[in-house]
Amino acid sequence: MPHPARATFDALVVGAGPAGSHLACLLARGGRRVALLDKARFPRDKVCGGGLSRKSLGLLGDVAPVVHKWIGGAQLALHDGPALVRDTRPAAGCTVTRAEFDQLLVARARDAGAQFFEQTAFLDLQGDSSGAVVRTSRGSFSCRKLYAADGAGSTVRARVFGKSAVSYVPALEALVPASQDALQEFGERALFDFCAMPRGYGWIFPKRDHLNVGVYSPFGGSALRRHLDEFIDRYPALRGHARPAYRGYAIPLRNVAGAYERGPVALVGDAAGLAEAVFGEGIYFALRSAQLAARAELAADGAREADFYTRLLARELLPELRAARWLAACLFALPRFALERLVRNPQANELFAGLITGETGYRACLRKAALAWPAWMLRAAPSRGGRCDQNDAMA
Repeated sequence: MPHPARATFDALVVGAGPAGSHLACLLARGGRRVALLDKARFPRDKVCGGGLSRKSLGLLGDVAPVVHKWIGGAQLALHDGPALVRDTRPAAGCTVTRAEFDQLLVARARDAGAQFFEQTAFLDLQGDSSGAVVRTSRGSFSCRKLYAADGAGSTVRARVFGKSAVSYVPALEALVPASQDALQEFGERALFDFCAMPRGYGWIFPKRDHLNVGVYSPFGGSALRRHLDEFIDRYPALRGHARPAYRGYAIPLRNVAGAYERGPVALVGDAAGLAEAVFGEGIYFALRSAQLAARAELAADGAREADFYTRLLARELLPELRAARWLAACLFALPRFALERLVRNPQANELFAGLITGETGYRACLRKAALAWPAWMLRAAPSRGGRCDQNDAMA
């Protein structure tokens, strides 16, 4: 790769995950001169459940070349009873591997005109309101705007905003090899088990040749390895294999500093602390923050308001994340109660399914749930023996 030789760009994007590559693509399409940097060599592996909701697909368009499975429904389970099943048409989303998905987005950014510098690590910067000089492992770049899209452990964020600007919770996953019979057992449904770990859930996402299995709680927690082992042992389709490699990662649930821009630097995606609390999903919010950052950058030339991107976040994205935290607190405080008394109710059923597909926003779900709570409580029938019955609801 050629040395950048103090190349000058309108925008420099550090990190070629979904937020960074999507932002670089949108800015390049808008006529900006864009450099996209990543410390890794592509394609590269990335720890992630790899689920894309319908609302994420709505932002991206065609991703068929990298789809492993189209997800046509969900199973919601409490481990001591049958799963509640909800099928959706059209598909609720799809599963991908991040190596293939991220490579697709990088290719789109390059096709749009962005210059991609892989194996180029951010080291430091000097900047003021007019721009920044960024020092990397492959030389220096000058830019008018620097976008940090380098993930939950963002080095750019640590340098500019401090190491404690974002709070995290851990998640742990395993890639489990699966026979065709095991893959057919799950078919086109994702499984969410709300007893997989205290105040959290476990997931099983079907891929082309394996199952992505993991555990997560928005409240954090310990002994994730033990909870994941017990979760795997609970499902016969996951047994009989050598123990898979465990892969842990941090989910950034909140920007506790409330800071998204400082001087020429802006944070997007996981670097900004924009994952949601219910499912721990970050890809949609990464893509959406990239869209808002591009809108702010491409606003009327020379007439952009100070902190316009932050204003867009505050108006269009942050209220959704706050509502997601409230919903997560309600759902995971009493998961059996929530699943049996709310999800089993047809109206609540529709809202929960809408969260999975992305058709229902978290604010709308929280508002409708609060308004309808007394009626749902009166109409919801308790399950027999404390178990969830597949035939009663979500069919």
